[in-house]
Amino acid sequence: MQPYEFINHILEDIIAESFNDNFCFLYFDDVRYDNNGEFFESSVLDKSFTGCRYLGGVDVEAVESWVYHNNRWISTTSINPYLGGVMLRNKYDFNFYNHSFEPIYLDLDRKFYNHILKKHSLGIMLHSEYNSRDLVQLEKQGIKNVHWFSHAYLCSEFYFKHYQKLKMVTDYKIRPLLHPWICTNRLIDIPRDYRIKFLNLLDTSKGVYSLLDKDPHTDRKLENIYPNNKVKPHSFDVHENHSAEIKIDELTPWNTSFLHIVNETIWQDKIHFTEKVFKPIVLHQPFVVLQAPGSLAYLHSYGFKTFGDWWDEGYDAIQDPWQRMQAIADIVNSIGNKSLDELETMRMEMASVLEHNFRHFYENIPAICLDELRKGIANL
Repeated sequence: MQPYEFINHILEDIIAESFNDNFCFLYFDDVRYDNNGEFFESSVLDKSFTGCRYLGGVDVEAVESWVYHNNRWISTTSINPYLGGVMLRNKYDFNFYNHSFEPIYLDLDRKFYNHILKKHSLGIMLHSEYNSRDLVQLEKQGIKNVHWFSHAYLCSEFYFKHYQKLKMVTDYKIRPLLHPWICTNRLIDIPRDYRIKFLNLLDTSKGVYSLLDKDPHTDRKLENIYPNNKVKPHSFDVHENHSAEIKIDELTPWNTSFLHIVNETIWQDKIHFTEKVFKPIVLHQPFVVLQAPGSLAYLHSYGFKTFGDWWDEGYDAIQDPWQRMQAIADIVNSIGNKSLDELETMRMEMASVLEHNFRHFYENIPAICLDELRKGIANL
């Protein structure tokens, strides 16, 4: 099984602790959404049941099969697996929807919410975002929600699990510092066009950055996305979607930079951390975060430490997006003006923080995340 399949089974086991057999657990067959808002095609699936994604509640390859569902083995001969358990849902009082790994966008998935969630018994959304207007709207429609830090669990237990065993990772002090900061950018079109604007606030001669001349997904040119851009396209990476990998067996800008700029998926509307923030934690790098206000406070609430002893992290409380972006850029430019020797000294000073985050990520975070989920479900 793949990581998402394992996690689906873990989630169903946890739900069963509180709801016994009186629930149906459904998940998206593809955790990612279509950025163009187009419906996924299926020759079998009735498109009235889908938004940009369709649900899967039973993992089967043929109509006649047995699957483990709701703590028992059931025959699928009487249900249509291509409806992803939709027919099963009518038999239970509670329907759990696993939306844990992508942001909730009501506009993109409007058809899904209108035609499925509002027409059946109590719906409960498992998710991983905070301060979300979309969640408020779901609550108004009668859909309950349970938050848990799903990407932290996914990265610690699956994506980045084995890095903790490598001396080339744990002995981070032997890696030379070659660059003051790193700012990676793959997708740059709306809603991630803020990444281009941020680069224009930096002295890019002082660090390492990536900026393609067009967005890999939309194929739109840089000048069409942000006509005021003054930063030249530059690349040091392959620009493939390598979320589950960290290159560590050779020296690259990824692991020889001092400050890691975390450009999250969503800039302003909600807090939704992905694997991006855990790469600097695994690599023992300090970081700044470009995301909604309260992002650092969110990390603190899970026991992570950040770097307010070395620069002003007041940016985390700035509501105005452009003032917050400028405040982060000021930190990066300040780091860029320091010598590599000064940054080496600073890294030594913050060693206890870097090592705490690394240990905490591997030793404590999985249990913290699952405990959060258990409590959230038990308190429904």
